[in-house]
Amino acid sequence: MRKKGAAVSALFLLIAVLLSIFPVYAEEQIYHPELLVDRGGLLTPDEIEELSCKLFQISQDYQFNVAIVTERSIGNYDIDGYAKQVFTSSEYGYENTADGILLVISMNDRKYSVVRDGYGYDAFSDGGLQYIVKHFVKKLSSGDYYKAFNTYADLCEKFLKKAKSGKPYTDKNLPHDLPSAGQWAVIVGLGGLLGVGVTLLMKRQLHTVRRKTAAGQYVREGSFRLTGKQDIFLYSHVSRTAKPKESRSSGGGSSSGGGGSHSGPSGISGSF
Repeated sequence: MRKKGAAVSALFLLIAVLLSIFPVYAEEQIYHPELLVDRGGLLTPDEIEELSCKLFQISQDYQFNVAIVTERSIGNYDIDGYAKQVFTSSEYGYENTADGILLVISMNDRKYSVVRDGYGYDAFSDGGLQYIVKHFVKKLSSGDYYKAFNTYADLCEKFLKKAKSGKPYTDKNLPHDLPSAGQWAVIVGLGGLLGVGVTLLMKRQLHTVRRKTAAGQYVREGSFRLTGKQDIFLYSHVSRTAKPKESRSSGGGSSSGGGGSHSGPSGISGSF
C-alpha cells in the first residue's frame, strides 16, 4: 500500500509540475497574423493556398512579414490611411517587431497602397517601392490578380535578399530589367531590317568593274608625271609603336535606403 501511495503521489506531483509549466509556454506564444486576406474575392481557393505558402516561406526565411490584403470596399477611407491602419491593427511585423511590408487592394475605387515599417525602410526605398509597383500594376489592371500578387511577392523576396547581403537596392541602384520575349523579337527584327538596308545601300554604290590589260589603264590621264628615267627602290623601314591604353580609375562607395527613425508605416499608392 505504501508503494501504491507513493506512486500516486509521484503522479500528482508530475501533473502539478506540468500544469505549472503550461502557462509559461502559453505566455511565450507569438501571434502570427494572416499574410493573405482576400476579402475582395479575387483569388480561387487553390491560388489562396499556394500564395499563402509562398508569403509564409518568405517571411520565415527573412524574418520579415510580406502580406497582402484585398478589400471589396473601404468606405470613405483614404487608401493610404486605410493601409497604415490595417498594418498596425493586424500587427504585421515579424513576431514582436515592426518588420513588414503590406499591399492593400481596394476594388471599389481600384486603388492600391504599399506600406512598410521597421526593417522595411532599409530594404525598400521609395524608388524600390515604385519599381515593385511598376511590375505588378499592369497585371492588376488586366485582372490577372494571382500573377500580380506573385510578382509582388517575388520582388519583395528579391529586395530582401539583396538587403540581407548588406547591399540593399537604393533609388540609384535598382535592378536592371532584361528584355521580354516580345521585346527580343522586335530587337531581332529591327536588326535584320537594318542589315538588309545597309546591304542594299552598299550595292547601289558599287560600279561595274572591268579587267584592265595594261598598268597604264589604271592611271587617270594627266595625273602622273615621270620625274626621272630610273627609280631604284633601296630599302624600307617600318616602325611600330604600341598605342597607349587609356587608364581608368575606379572608386567605390556604399549607400543605404532607409535608416533613421520612423513614426510608423508609410509607402506609396495609386490607381490600377
